[in-house]
Amino acid sequence: MKLSARIIMNHLKKEYPAGDLSRFSVSLDLARPVFPEDTGSWPRGRVCICAVIPPSLAEAPVPPNSLVLLCPPGKGRSSAKLPVHSDKVFEMPAGTDPEAVFNRLQILYDTYEKWDSTLLELVRNEESIQSLLDASFPIFRNPLLFRTADFRMAACSSIIEELPELRSLIDPVSSFETLTTSQMEPVYSEAARRTEPFFLPEYLSGVRELCANLFTHRIFSHRLTIPESLEPLDDFHLPLIAHLAGYLQMALSYTDIDNAGETYPLEDLLRDIISRKVTDQTRIDNNLAEYGWYPSHSYCCLNLKMASLAQQNLTSQYLCRNLEEIITGSCAFRYENELVIFVNLTRFDGTIDQLLNDSIVFLRDSFLKTGVSNAAESTADLAYCYQQARIALETGSRYQPYLWVHKFDDVSLTYMTECCTRELPTHMICSQKLLKLKAHDEEHHSEYYETLKTYLNTHLNAVQASKKLFIHRSTFLYRIERIRELINIDFDNEDMLFYLMISFRILSL
Repeated sequence: MKLSARIIMNHLKKEYPAGDLSRFSVSLDLARPVFPEDTGSWPRGRVCICAVIPPSLAEAPVPPNSLVLLCPPGKGRSSAKLPVHSDKVFEMPAGTDPEAVFNRLQILYDTYEKWDSTLLELVRNEESIQSLLDASFPIFRNPLLFRTADFRMAACSSIIEELPELRSLIDPVSSFETLTTSQMEPVYSEAARRTEPFFLPEYLSGVRELCANLFTHRIFSHRLTIPESLEPLDDFHLPLIAHLAGYLQMALSYTDIDNAGETYPLEDLLRDIISRKVTDQTRIDNNLAEYGWYPSHSYCCLNLKMASLAQQNLTSQYLCRNLEEIITGSCAFRYENELVIFVNLTRFDGTIDQLLNDSIVFLRDSFLKTGVSNAAESTADLAYCYQQARIALETGSRYQPYLWVHKFDDVSLTYMTECCTRELPTHMICSQKLLKLKAHDEEHHSEYYETLKTYLNTHLNAVQASKKLFIHRSTFLYRIERIRELINIDFDNEDMLFYLMISFRILSL
């Protein structure tokens, strides 16, 4: 494996002060060191170590991809004429032993070549992504994180579990806060398009991060991140993370092949159920049983509307995985432009109110408006549960947009009344008696419509109704008598009263 001049000089500066290293290249283009011969030209792509510059090389230009380490004998600096392109030459302190430098660099090359061969072997043996990250920790001396494009953690260095101060790197709450904050910054959004390694600034997550994006079919799919948590990172790490990313890309190709053999994941099965692609109940029950979801269990569904920012930054999978961690016995997935969560309440071992209590903070902080179905006691009703959740979200958002959660139970009456006017307009479906009463009020400035509504709402209790209307009881009774005369109402007819109540509800909407 070739190394960069910056890596070599950074290694040597521990024993030989080198000053500012920014002038040295970070490209991995230098092979193992040699002692140059007096041939008239410098070896290309090599680290050249010499005590005295051979006469024929003094006037020879140093190739751009070469590095000369001059180790002058005796005391003081060398009086030898430096070759052309002396920015590729570093003069070591007088008396430096060339052979000692040679041996020191051989050990350095051995370290990196062992890393490279280990990565190659791990990929060939189709080992896990984590094994590649663990093998790379000695090179970067910092924890390594491998996430999908939606910020879901796919793998991380084992060192994170060993050091308590690093646990926050994989904490779901901390990660979510970092994601939420970062999404607002243009530098983070633009980073998804970068094909070369880059640094993300400290203010995004609290620590500077070295990153490399991975792409599948030219679409951003994963990101390798190295937080500067334990030791400083430098520009010479940029090509090294790119080198590692190349092996990770190969490892992903094996993973994709393996995943292609998987059949009917739970989220795909549920997606096919709610889209009515699968309707054979026996087949549905058999497939659900493979995941421990049985017809005897109780279920509910949550329908969530994502904020446009979350959609734009492709965080749906991240949100789904976090919701599954919060709600035991759940399966979350994206369906069209929304998120759907089915919860096996039997495996959750709690009620709908309890699961909402567990997840409400996450839902609110994620800007997720939520519709919740009633509990269903059969897998045959899963598709209807989804419809209930969707109706709850749509209906509740129209009439109470300030709420984060809308239960179907709370909006069911409103939904029913809306259904009444799908084929006929309001004035054709509602009681003509009420319309007549409303028209009379508008013409004569009376209040018979509100009086009748209050009377029905108080279950025909004249005392309570008059109190609610802030009128004397005798005035109220007079109004009721006038209402009887105007619309011929029979307060003993239960069907008529029910029709009037429904009509009041429709008109109020």
